[in-house]
Amino acid sequence: MSRPHPTPFLRSLAAAAALLTLVVACRETPAVVPDSDAGPLVSDSSGVPVADQSAPLWGATPLWTVADAPSVDLGPPDHPFVGVAPVLRLGDGRIVVADGSRQTIAYFDATGKLLTTVGGRGAEEGQFHALGWIGRGRGDTVVAYDFVARRLALFDGKGTFVRAALLAPADPQALAEPIAAFPDGSVLFRVARSLNPFPGKAGAVVRDSAAYLRFGLDGYPADAFGVFPQSEMFGVQVRSDGPPSPFPVPFGLATVAAVRGDTMLVGTGTSFEVASIAPGGAPVGLLKAPIERELITPEESKAFTESALTRLRTGSRSLNTSLDSAVVRALRKAPFPTRKPAFGRMLVDRTGALWLSAPLSPPASASTWTVFGPDGTWLGTVTTPDGLRVDEIGADYVLGVYRPAHGEERVRMYPLSRGAPN
Repeated sequence: MSRPHPTPFLRSLAAAAALLTLVVACRETPAVVPDSDAGPLVSDSSGVPVADQSAPLWGATPLWTVADAPSVDLGPPDHPFVGVAPVLRLGDGRIVVADGSRQTIAYFDATGKLLTTVGGRGAEEGQFHALGWIGRGRGDTVVAYDFVARRLALFDGKGTFVRAALLAPADPQALAEPIAAFPDGSVLFRVARSLNPFPGKAGAVVRDSAAYLRFGLDGYPADAFGVFPQSEMFGVQVRSDGPPSPFPVPFGLATVAAVRGDTMLVGTGTSFEVASIAPGGAPVGLLKAPIERELITPEESKAFTESALTRLRTGSRSLNTSLDSAVVRALRKAPFPTRKPAFGRMLVDRTGALWLSAPLSPPASASTWTVFGPDGTWLGTVTTPDGLRVDEIGADYVLGVYRPAHGEERVRMYPLSRGAPN
């Protein structure tokens, strides 16, 4: 039975930033991206509770620490992984891994022993074309999303396929990206128009917008949380006879979001602020900290560019294709902001604490996190192992995908110790 789509988005937060476009002329030297101001996440006169502290509770000494050695280490030669989507841990300790290369979901016990594998590449029920995300639902169910089929699939607590549903956004051409699962298994999606072909001239910088919607397991939208500015992109003339293609701005601003209960947490990266948004789009809280955005040094700009070129050359060799010289020239003249975003990634751990990573510097994963308690108290910083893409944080563990320099992917879990202040 069809259901109506939600009413137009309720958005009291920076409505003027619904479509923010910055134009930078194409130059012989790298362009500089001007600082963009998306406006306040929450108006000072809104009456929303604000958690605003001047210093971390822990001071300069971290009270929570992550062990150097993993307690579980999955990967070659027993379990070769390629293109691992976010991994998760179920209530009974099982670890669930979505393997993009095989289009399978593998279940391991708490010690790392393989229990079962489901899914696979194909068009049958419970199979995938482009498995790219999994989330945990009620009762250790697992929700998976296929980006090509635009389909949600539900697996029960034993890993048995239950049902699937096509995603039904208002615009069937829109791009839909899963962000996080709510406790009942419904999923927060970021829904945006495609920027390919790039909507501007080569060298221009665009920050478009996206809607944040909660989709039920029937594939229909249930709640709208609002419209927010997205990642900054710039146009690159890959082919002389075609339109520009979009490339991410190095150290560009990006909006990140997470789920806590039925509430969405969101930050645009323009300042160290995170808003709590209730279903329907009303702000219900604001977290702030006096942490300044870092300046980008010339050395960091150079290292970023060379790293990007190295990754592109490696990918071209693996695909037995040549790297277009126009792409190389464009990346060497890529527009850099003056400052990094306020933060890189956002996660809510199993206790309700909020973790915000330092700005990302690909290909490295963020290893420094600023942590806030469930009540918004600024606690301090926690360091995670270099090379680990953190996907889930529990009361006493950190779980994610470890990528060493040689490219192997491993799924690792590390013990997390939570010390208490004196």
